Amino acid sequence: MIKLDEEKLSLLKGGTTTVSSAVINAFTSIIKVLYDVGRGVGSAIRRFSEGDLCPLK
Repeated sequence: MIKLDEEKLSLLKGGTTTVSSAVINAFTSIIKVLYDVGRGVGSAIRRFSEGDLCPLK
């Protein structure tokens, strides 16, 4: 094992710069949810403007 002095220890850099698959999966899930919400809202606006609503009886 190599022993480093204080000067060399302060120059060490570490960590990861890659994006893990869990982060990509979370972003994909968020995008899918936003897409589904937008489709639902758009469909509701279209149905309301065309007067094509289901009656509540």
